[in-house]
Amino acid sequence: MKKQLLTLVAICAIAMGANAQTEKGDNLIGGSIGFNNSKQKPLNSTNTFSTGNSKSFNIAPRFGHFFGKNLALGLQIGYGGNKSESQSTYFLGSGSPQFINSVDKSHSFNVIPYLRYYVDIVHKFKFFGQANVGMAFGKSTYNLTSSGNYITETTHYKTTYYQASINPGFAFFPTKKWAVELSFPLLAYSKQNMKDDGVNLNSQASSNESFTFGFSSFTPSVGVNLHF
Repeated sequence: MKKQLLTLVAICAIAMGANAQTEKGDNLIGGSIGFNNSKQKPLNSTNTFSTGNSKSFNIAPRFGHFFGKNLALGLQIGYGGNKSESQSTYFLGSGSPQFINSVDKSHSFNVIPYLRYYVDIVHKFKFFGQANVGMAFGKSTYNLTSSGNYITETTHYKTTYYQASINPGFAFFPTKKWAVELSFPLLAYSKQNMKDDGVNLNSQASSNESFTFGFSSFTPSVGVNLHF
């Protein structure tokens, strides 16, 4: 009888430990950091070749409060930057080669409220679904130079970005208070408006709208949260 009672207490303790991180009244604080670096190299060509590279990063701290068991409402505030460079060389007949260089720099701030719900799977593992609705504001600078016609243009843009998404994921709790997460966008809508400064004739304001669903746009992200 005593052994059965001790076993029951142990099972209850494990169950409470597995659920303690997402109980009503708890909080979470954490975030994610991302970095990307890509390069473009030319293939064999008789009249032109291009090279380029692109670097981007983002940081997104977040806070959440559990208003019910496994149900959290929170806010994410993020910052991101990008720099893309390209160099193109054109050979026109027997003349001198022509060079075109471009540099695109951008940065943005975003504010994203979110709603998240956890589902227990097994001890230390939880599945969650998260709904996000947010917006971002940013600026970018595009610089173009050409050796052939000695063209030099610099255009400044202001960007407004709106987005909504549903992101499922998994959380692993190696300890009672720490969680490591892997999530990905399953359903996403975004709209981006770019307004140019009107200085250059070749600059152009634009508006881009996109809707994605499914795993064809699988871009996972990793984050760490502290639950308290």
